[in-house]
Amino acid sequence: MEEGALVQAREGKRETKTEPYRSPAMAGGLFAIERDFFFELGLYDPGLQIWGGENFEISYKIWQCGGKLLFVPCSRVGHIYRLQGWQGNPPPVYVGSSPTLKNYVRVVEVWWDEYKDYFYASRPETKALPYGDISELKKFREDHNCKSFKWFMEEIAYDITSYYPLPPKNVEWGEIRGFETAYCIDSMGHTNGGFVELGPCHRMGGNQLFRINEANQLMQYDQCLTKGPDGSKIMITHCNLNEYKDWQYFKVCNRHMGKSNCHSHLVLLHLFYYYSTCIIR
Repeated sequence: MEEGALVQAREGKRETKTEPYRSPAMAGGLFAIERDFFFELGLYDPGLQIWGGENFEISYKIWQCGGKLLFVPCSRVGHIYRLQGWQGNPPPVYVGSSPTLKNYVRVVEVWWDEYKDYFYASRPETKALPYGDISELKKFREDHNCKSFKWFMEEIAYDITSYYPLPPKNVEWGEIRGFETAYCIDSMGHTNGGFVELGPCHRMGGNQLFRINEANQLMQYDQCLTKGPDGSKIMITHCNLNEYKDWQYFKVCNRHMGKSNCHSHLVLLHLFYYYSTCIIR
C-alpha cells in the first residue's frame, strides 16, 4: 500500500474533516511550532546542512521528548527560502558532497537507537559518510529523558511497518562486476520495470551499488532485480518482502600458497545463464 493509503487510514479515525490528527513526522516546509517550545527543544540540529532530514529530526525530537505533532487541515503555512539563490542550484562550496545523505545519517545516529541498522541495511554506502560530532545532541536526549525510538515505533508510528516492512539484513553489498572484466551491472537510473545494463565499472556506487539480503532479494534502494517478461533481460522494479526472492549467492574461495582467492557468484534461478561476480566494498 502506498503512503496515501496510510494517510487515509489515519484520517478515517477523525470525527470531522477539520479535526487535527497525529502524525509521526511532518514535511519541513509545512511546519509551524510555538517559538518558546522550539527553543526548549534546542531548535534544529545545527550540524544539518542546507536541507534534508531536518523534518525528521524535529519530528523525532518533538515526540520522543514530550511533545505532539499534528496535521491541522485548516492551517496555512508560508515557506521562505533563506539561502539566496539556492532553490535547487548547485550547493555552496562549503557544503561538500551528499549533504542530504549525511543529514540522514546524523539524524539516524542520534534518534534511531538500534533501529539505525535498518537504515544502513537499505543504504549501506552511507556507513562511510562522516556525520560530525553528535555528543551535544546525545546529551540533550539524556538530560531531557527523551524516550527511545522503540517507543516511537510502537506508540506513535505503530502502523508504519504494516505498510513499509523493516528490511531484512544484507548478506553482501557492493558492485556486481563480470568475472575478469571491467564491466558492472548498472541500473542506469531505471526503476519500476526498467532494465539494468552493463557499463564500465566506476567504483563510485550510485547506480552500480546493489545488495543481496537474507530473503534472497537482489536490490537497489527499494527496487528488486528479477527476470524480465520474456526472460531475456534483468528488470528492476519495486517490490515487497515476499517478491522476487529468486537469487542465490555463493562465495567460493581457493587457497594457494597460503593466500585465499575468493570469488562471489550471483545466480538468478530459472534462467539459463548467470552473472559471475565479485562483490567489492
